[in-house]
Amino acid sequence: MSGVRLTGGRFKAAFDNNIRFLKGFDLDRMLYWYRVHKGKPAPGVPYAGDAGHFENNLKGQTAGEFLMGAGTTLLWQEDEELRAMVRALLKEMEACRDDDGFIIPIPREQFSTKEYPNYTRAWITFGLLDAGYAGEARAFDLARDMADCFNRSSVLPYVKDLNLGFQGILANTRMYDAPNGKREDVDVAIRYYQETWWLEQLIAGDHRAIYDHPGNHPHSTLLTTLEGYCDLYRATGEAIYLQAVRAALRMYEDKWQYVGGGINMCESDSYYPGCNWLDPRHHYNELCSTNFWVLLNQRMHRLEPENAHYVDEMENSIYNVLFASQVGDRGFHYLNYLQRTKDYRYLDRATCCASLGTRLVGLLPQFLYTCTEDSVYVDMYASSTAALPNGVQLSVTSSLPDNGHVVVRVEHADRPFTLKLRIPRWACEDGQSHYAAHEGVKTGDTFTLDFPFRFRVTRYTGGEEIRNRERYALEYGPLLYAAMGAPNPLTVRFDPNHPEEWFEPVRTMLPGRASLRFRLKGDSCHEYWPYMDIHDEPFDVYPIVESAE
Repeated sequence: MSGVRLTGGRFKAAFDNNIRFLKGFDLDRMLYWYRVHKGKPAPGVPYAGDAGHFENNLKGQTAGEFLMGAGTTLLWQEDEELRAMVRALLKEMEACRDDDGFIIPIPREQFSTKEYPNYTRAWITFGLLDAGYAGEARAFDLARDMADCFNRSSVLPYVKDLNLGFQGILANTRMYDAPNGKREDVDVAIRYYQETWWLEQLIAGDHRAIYDHPGNHPHSTLLTTLEGYCDLYRATGEAIYLQAVRAALRMYEDKWQYVGGGINMCESDSYYPGCNWLDPRHHYNELCSTNFWVLLNQRMHRLEPENAHYVDEMENSIYNVLFASQVGDRGFHYLNYLQRTKDYRYLDRATCCASLGTRLVGLLPQFLYTCTEDSVYVDMYASSTAALPNGVQLSVTSSLPDNGHVVVRVEHADRPFTLKLRIPRWACEDGQSHYAAHEGVKTGDTFTLDFPFRFRVTRYTGGEEIRNRERYALEYGPLLYAAMGAPNPLTVRFDPNHPEEWFEPVRTMLPGRASLRFRLKGDSCHEYWPYMDIHDEPFDVYPIVESAE
């Protein structure tokens, strides 16, 4: 929750862009509905005005968005302007809440409509808790008061059956984990949100649990429900929760995940196991899904720190979805399509995906290290310094994900410890990640790693296969690449069995950094770019690949 500082590279660039993004929010616009609710003058206009879904239909969510991003950012790096904005927002949210602590800016009778008891309550709860962990202790009290209102509300008997109602469970379990959490938070989650039949369906490996939830329209939001069940396992020790989470992770990896770590399942569309839609007519690769996926795998890594696979999943999604979704300091792509162009909705800063995108970027330093009393795990390699609770101070210099050179130096250790360095699956010939353990490590010890980068190709299977044609995605090291150009699908020519013989590196300078791109031999029309470096240009992650013969 503290002590890690980013010092360079793509992680720091994303973190710094996120700070500028957060400072671009307007307090008057975030507070518009709070002031209206209290009968105060409300200058400006709310975010997502006109017919915009989020702030107009889910009043207060943008305040939760800002507090999530700013609160997680301030865990690692103090910023006077950002903290002043957090304090001003909290002060007026408190002044505009109801007398009993209800802090959503709507008439009470509206609470049982739309996604207020679940989505909006969750976003505001997360934001208040993140502000509390960042040092604004009063925010914990505000979250507690709202939780007490909810835990005694008349909406409980049908709360999970409201629109995407299952997502509300996480607001309760995160509140329970807070310094002022109560057992009541867990009890309410179990009594009013738990669907034992659904847990059993997951354990049985039935994919209908993912794409055909009968009580509500399906969505990748079910992943955030799994976060809640993982929390319930930690709170109660009941094995059914952990069994269901493990089974769900296997199913998602088997049939619902793209190369690059994105999630196929979204909403308002037709899905089936392995459909793997590509055309932007379909909804997929939603940034919210990546947030849920990363945080769920983080929870599992905390339960099983020796299992490097969970970190592989986190790293893949952070590089190839989160970083790929961030458009400088302007916003986040909502849907990260794999064909034609990415979603233009980074222009709207008040969406669910911008909310969770800014929070996930603010949490980046938290994903780099894990420690126990006598061990330190270096999970992801980003240029950073770390002062850890067990008395170990480290510095890491890393060029990842652009090349594999890493130096880990022990700046100080109170006593000898075990250092565990993750060897990622993309750097292993057998694709099996692991930790390389070094015992008796002490102050001054230095470890140098040079991870090999290899080409990998993945043949497309799914609902958009083309008869008598094969489509392939390309990865190099930890990064997903895309063929640039239009129309889609593109057609290129190389041997998928020997891609290393067909791609020539081209190092291109972008503002503040270099980007490794590739030209195809004998093809002057197409280049392959890192998917994370593409925003408005046409591309195809799965072009048709013709025989090289």
